[in-house]
Amino acid sequence: MAAVKLPWDLKEEILSRLPPLSLVRFRTSFLNNHLARSRPQIIFLTESKIYSIAIDLHGGFDPTIEAMELMHTTVTACDGFLFRDFWKQGVTVWNPWLRQVGWIEYEDKNFHFCGVGYDNSGRSEKGYKILGYFNCLRRVSDTYQVSYQRVAIYECLSHTLKFLDAPFKQWPTMGPLSLNGNLYWVTSDPDNMSEIFRPFCLLPCQKKHSRDELLLAVYKGDGFSLLKQCYVIGEIEIWVTKKKILGEEVVWIKLMTLPTTNLPKLVNKFCGVSYFIVDKTLILCCGDDQTGFACIYTVKEDMCKKIQIGSGTIRFSHCVYLPNFISVPLEFRTLRV
Repeated sequence: MAAVKLPWDLKEEILSRLPPLSLVRFRTSFLNNHLARSRPQIIFLTESKIYSIAIDLHGGFDPTIEAMELMHTTVTACDGFLFRDFWKQGVTVWNPWLRQVGWIEYEDKNFHFCGVGYDNSGRSEKGYKILGYFNCLRRVSDTYQVSYQRVAIYECLSHTLKFLDAPFKQWPTMGPLSLNGNLYWVTSDPDNMSEIFRPFCLLPCQKKHSRDELLLAVYKGDGFSLLKQCYVIGEIEIWVTKKKILGEEVVWIKLMTLPTTNLPKLVNKFCGVSYFIVDKTLILCCGDDQTGFACIYTVKEDMCKKIQIGSGTIRFSHCVYLPNFISVPLEFRTLRV
């Protein structure tokens, strides 16, 4: 039987007669179906504006702009929440779709925010945890001191700060990627790992030149994508995980090769690089090589489209996030780190 499309006024009349519990279930079903079809977006912050950039592969991009005064700030995502770090002040926990904001204030102004994870053991409360570090000095003699970084995790439910022995000789230049409560880095030094910082999987490709770039991102919600750019010729390889990341053996497959030389060199970008993959198209945000101006690049096969964001913006923060309708947890409203 062919599906029948009802006029909207009749749909409205039917919905108005449903009991409240049925409407709640309908709302939940609608939200789940909507989010299952949602595409990643790029959140983009300048010193005076916030852009939420939804990519339309046929029509360019749709920036929603919110004016606000910003100081030096960075932004990262965790399960659809955005965490904005204000230098030596605190972190906002933000759901832009619901216009909800929480605040985490630093008591120790030397705390450096890195990323957010949570307890994914299946408890009703996720137990969010903030990873960061303190810059410290160790006295070696009366005239000589050595600087080092002391890594710590702040547990939001218990309001406790736990210091860790981190294996990094130097803190990674790229921020961690958050996926299902865990934080991931690309590293070439897996030695001296601990119970908390441990190797997860081998990468499908390695650097052949010291300035080749390897960038990790979330793919289809529960997997990884890995972007490798050859510094010499600018060619890009995109690898993705075959299955969801569930703690099992990770299998990588090469999704595509993009032989473009129209992209900037991605190594050592002052404001970083963020990207995602959709429909075998690379969406990438970074600064232009020549001007440093913020740009969005859309790359598919041998086509590369470049769009400048703002008017000559060279100082900015950005990340990829997936919109959701989950309320900001109450424990973030009153935290003090």
